[in-house]
Amino acid sequence: MTATGRKISKAISIAFLFLVICVLFAFSFLSLENARNVPLNDSDLIFARPDIPVESNAYYILLKATNELYWPAKLDNKLGDLSQNTNWNDSLATDVLKRNQACLSSFDEAMRLPFLLVPQVKSGDDDISYVSGWKRLALLKSIQTISLHRAKDDNEAFDEAFELIKFGHRTEDSGGPVIHYLVGSGIKAIGLRRIQQMTADTTLTEADLSQAIGELNDLGPNQEGLTNALKVEYSTQRSLIDDFAAGKIPDTTNTDLERAMTAVAMKPLLNAKKTKMEFAEGDRFLFNNFSKPFAEIPWPNRPYKNVETNDSFVDRLASGNAVGGVLFAMAEPALDGLARAKCKEDVNVTATQLLLALKIYKMRHGKLPASLSELVPEFFPAIPLDDFDGKPFRYSPEKKIIYSVGPGLKDLGGKERENYLEEYNLPFRIEF
Repeated sequence: MTATGRKISKAISIAFLFLVICVLFAFSFLSLENARNVPLNDSDLIFARPDIPVESNAYYILLKATNELYWPAKLDNKLGDLSQNTNWNDSLATDVLKRNQACLSSFDEAMRLPFLLVPQVKSGDDDISYVSGWKRLALLKSIQTISLHRAKDDNEAFDEAFELIKFGHRTEDSGGPVIHYLVGSGIKAIGLRRIQQMTADTTLTEADLSQAIGELNDLGPNQEGLTNALKVEYSTQRSLIDDFAAGKIPDTTNTDLERAMTAVAMKPLLNAKKTKMEFAEGDRFLFNNFSKPFAEIPWPNRPYKNVETNDSFVDRLASGNAVGGVLFAMAEPALDGLARAKCKEDVNVTATQLLLALKIYKMRHGKLPASLSELVPEFFPAIPLDDFDGKPFRYSPEKKIIYSVGPGLKDLGGKERENYLEEYNLPFRIEF
């Protein structure tokens, strides 16, 4: 081909590419205009923030407690071990509890208040670093619980463990986004683990243990907490979408002119209403399936699992919402992960109740029951169900475990998790 021919061919290619881009942009604008005619009704996803008097809100006293917390970075690993009842050191435990007397007093004061409501979170840039302090507060309370149990003060030890569980339960529904639910769930798990361990050699009476089973009925599934956390998360997602649509890109400094130009450039790439509808649809899907076992949730074939889609650039551009699709993949919490976290917490509460009931049974009969049906109807109206597959909780008196099939939904005989590649169950050891 001659040089002139090559130039003509190149010019034709450029013209064709320009034509394709124009068609795609026109299609994008058309998609945007069509979407504008679809009403956005998301009133059911707006968190109704209660009006709580400052003097009744535990948040401010918890903030004081975190500021009083003695937890030096150089001792972080050793204190972490203490909180898990490993590598126990009486001297260190006594010292850290003594240095944190004011902190623990403030925590107890906060827990006596009727409400826990965090400051309103309006965007992803708002400071929520206080939740890190709350996790350390929970570890400190765990050390206190273990210390009391070791001193044979089981009544007080169980009371402190329940305070931890209640703290986690309240944190889950404290008016913050999803991270508050997850932190609260983690705190709750610490308190439940303390009860599971103490049950092995507790000095509490049958009546005390029966009361503990009943108290856990009020601290089980926290559907309201997760629902409210997702509603708050949705509000921050709406703000993020509106900022992008207005040309306010996070982590950049824009002049008014730059924002206006960016907003114009965004029009064929971001359909704000359609993106909000994507977030709303995902949240509503989870709301409607909260009460089902994990195995029965009909996950649709769409990006509810917070992963980037494999759509090509042309496909995304042609959708009229290329930027919106990226925002959805980046900002929507992994809804299947949240469902797993909720089921895992519910399983943890159920397992704790079962261990307490088995302990009472053994105190009476000198042995474990042959099956969990022997705990019915005195302790439970029926054998408690596994929140992952909806079937009765598994039990092996030979292996001395009760277990859930876990997120893999396969009964592996109570196999513990050994690495991130193998399938596993969620076993709870019967250490008595």
